[in-house]
Amino acid sequence: MVIDPPIDPTGNPEAADSGKLPSAHLGWAIAVAALGFLPLGVVAIISSLRTTAALRVGDLVSARRRSKAAKGWIISAGVVAVLVDLVILAAFMFLGAFAS
Repeated sequence: MVIDPPIDPTGNPEAADSGKLPSAHLGWAIAVAALGFLPLGVVAIISSLRTTAALRVGDLVSARRRSKAAKGWIISAGVVAVLVDLVILAAFMFLGAFAS
C-alpha cells in the first residue's frame, strides 16, 4: 500500500488547493483595452475569458496559470499605454503644439 505524502501549501501553491479561486481580472482587462493599449488589452481579455472557462470546468491549476497570465498582460498593456502617451506628448512638445 502506497501512501501519498501530504501536500505542503507553502512548497507548491499550484498543486495545493488553497480554497481560494483565482480571479479572472476581466474588469481590469476591459478597462485597459478601452482606455489603454488595445492590442495587448484584447490579449488580456482573451486570457481572462480562458481563466473563466478553466474555472467553469474545475481545472484550478490551469485557472491559476491563466489568471497569472491575464494579470501580466494587463500590466503590460498599461505600461505600453503610458509609454505611448509619453511619446505622443513629447512629439507634440517638440513640434511646438503647446507654445504660446
